[in-house]
Amino acid sequence: MTTFAPHRSTVESFVDIVHGSADKDALAGVLADNVVLYSPLDNEPLTGFDAVVFAIQTVHGTSAKLIYSEVFSGETHHAIAFRLDIGDTGVDGMDYILLDEDGKISEITIFWRPLPSGVELQAKLAPGLGMQPWELRTNGE
Repeated sequence: MTTFAPHRSTVESFVDIVHGSADKDALAGVLADNVVLYSPLDNEPLTGFDAVVFAIQTVHGTSAKLIYSEVFSGETHHAIAFRLDIGDTGVDGMDYILLDEDGKISEITIFWRPLPSGVELQAKLAPGLGMQPWELRTNGE
């Protein structure tokens, strides 16, 4: 018999909160105080509740269209498939989520594709997050 990671309801609540207003108090119910966010926005992870909430709310406040489509549950983790569009730029992605012993999200790793759109999207979000915008370089540039 297959076993699944506990606390899938935490991940489903996270989806509902982000689809809604991304309210800080609501996020406090699902994110650990020491949550870590590994993302395609920067080389270094964001660490701590306030930093991660700021990033979530910044993306939410950019007129982004973020649609989570499916939650997947494995034996030790959960993942959520999504589509993120800002203006005419969009990426498909996956949030890989680990939970702590209290059932709160302790780690989120975000994957985006395709690379050219991901770089363009990062450049749109970086200034609001205080990060360096990236640029895509190809052979011959």
